[in-house]
Amino acid sequence: MSYKIGITGGIGTGKSLVSNILKELGIIVISADEIVRELQKDPYYLQKIREIFGDNVFDKGNLDRKKLAKIIFSDSDARRKLENLLHPPVLEEIKKKLEELKERDIIAVEVPLLFEVGIEDWFDEIWVVYAPFELQLERIVNRDNISKEDAVARIRAQIPIEEKLKKADFVIYNDKDIESTKNQIKERVSTIYRMIYNKNLE
Repeated sequence: MSYKIGITGGIGTGKSLVSNILKELGIIVISADEIVRELQKDPYYLQKIREIFGDNVFDKGNLDRKKLAKIIFSDSDARRKLENLLHPPVLEEIKKKLEELKERDIIAVEVPLLFEVGIEDWFDEIWVVYAPFELQLERIVNRDNISKEDAVARIRAQIPIEEKLKKADFVIYNDKDIESTKNQIKERVSTIYRMIYNKNLE
């Protein structure tokens, strides 16, 4: 049976970087965001999104994720409607993948809203990726090419990072260089291998 790590943190803290480093170490990572992106290509869910948000979140028949994001991060009711539509199938798919991969030593699952959807007990340990507010802000503005105000709205739409830190089993401090982040991950993964499987990270 796999040892399951849940990865979460605030927007712009560097969850994807952590996932990529784990992949480099040979660990399979299931991404909730990737599952959402797949669902947003599915005609059934596209039609449901159109029914909820109208044609203005579509551009030439394609879902405009940027327009949708602007709406859901500025309107909590709209965000809740989208979450009610997408969370159940996303969680179902994660559950299915965990079952399929149960023979692997370690599986990581990146879920931005892990605490919000209440799936803490799915995991043997939960990692929270941390970066200070100013750094989060800078990363979101640069990555998504949005205004500072929009970036702040996205950060505020989630549980405060300080709350998530209190619930973490392990914190990854992603506020220095990549090497520093990589070392923290390698060290923790090595500890898990020794602790659970009495072997070293290959």
